[in-house]
Amino acid sequence: MTRKTLPVLLFLAALAAPAPAGEPTDATKALMANRSGEARKKALERYGGSAQSEAAVEAALAWLARHQEADGSWEPKKWDADSSRQVRTGVTGLAVLVFLGAGYTEKNGKYADKVARALKWLVVQQKPDGGICDGARAREEGVGYNHAIAALALAEAHAMTGNEACGAAAQKAVDYSIKVHQCPYSGWRYKPRESADTSVTGWYTMHLRVAKAAGLKVDGMGFQGAVSFVDVVSTKDGQCRYQPGTLPSSSMTAVGMVCRLFMGTPNTDARIAKGAEHLLKELPDWNRAEVQAGGGSADLGYYYWYQGSLAMFQMGGEGWKKWNAAVQAALLKNQRQGGAKDGSLVDTDGSWDPRKSTADKTGGRVYTTAVAALTLETCYRYAPLSPEDGGAK
Repeated sequence: MTRKTLPVLLFLAALAAPAPAGEPTDATKALMANRSGEARKKALERYGGSAQSEAAVEAALAWLARHQEADGSWEPKKWDADSSRQVRTGVTGLAVLVFLGAGYTEKNGKYADKVARALKWLVVQQKPDGGICDGARAREEGVGYNHAIAALALAEAHAMTGNEACGAAAQKAVDYSIKVHQCPYSGWRYKPRESADTSVTGWYTMHLRVAKAAGLKVDGMGFQGAVSFVDVVSTKDGQCRYQPGTLPSSSMTAVGMVCRLFMGTPNTDARIAKGAEHLLKELPDWNRAEVQAGGGSADLGYYYWYQGSLAMFQMGGEGWKKWNAAVQAALLKNQRQGGAKDGSLVDTDGSWDPRKSTADKTGGRVYTTAVAALTLETCYRYAPLSPEDGGAK
């Protein structure tokens, strides 16, 4: 046993004694402790938030609220998304995560009704086997992202308010993720048991990590498979590949770092530190992201900025300060401002334009706005995980 593997093994061992199902744990309180009130103010000050970043988040929330469907979902095809893909469940989950990340739940705040209707819609989409997706077509294309993101939203909602309906659905989602969808002894991809990829595995890992903190029963095989897969796609110099045999990339390196960090590897681990070095060589840049927009692993835009922010925040120090300054510069200068605020097709105030990447085209303006806002919430959305206090100035 090495020092590198010990923290992960201890984390996996903790799964043997889960909290009673449905009861959020002390870990939940710690992980999401900074989302509102005085704790949020202190986190913003300590970790590099600003009045401008907070105003941008609120403007994004207002845009999302104005464009919610009557049934509680968000329809990406109305707002610049590729009409050939079925991702309504996924983008609805992302929108919910933005509200929850800013401390708005179905029980408090000015958006309580919006959040309640969205959560109800997500619960209704759950299939008998626990998978969450809207319609047979989405099922055929692959539950993948849709399920993982929706399940993460339900787990967070349950963790924050004890919502029983969300807790029950989130538990079924956990069981589906591990018993039905996960590739045995590995990670996840679009369809059940399909050979894993790093991007989808990242969302499932976060979903299971939050579910565990929320007191749900999470079979240790889920994390063990994730650890195994991340090891397989990692290079000796700290980078990660999309799948075995592909070239490593910055976006997949960010996802790999997030997986390791949220599964118990400390931010002092050499592999994670080397990964951070790679990310700092490709800091967020609005113009460069447009020129080098590609699919999945080649994405240097919103997707990369979100995953990179989660990772670099946990690293803390000068690296986080450099990353945070760059990502705020990219996002704050390019958020849409002005015009109608009536929920119409020309209402874009508070949103971010989709770029050329595959993810942007697939999820449209709802996706880009949600992911950009989540990125700006990084300072308080999840607390630092390591004793070395990632994120601290």
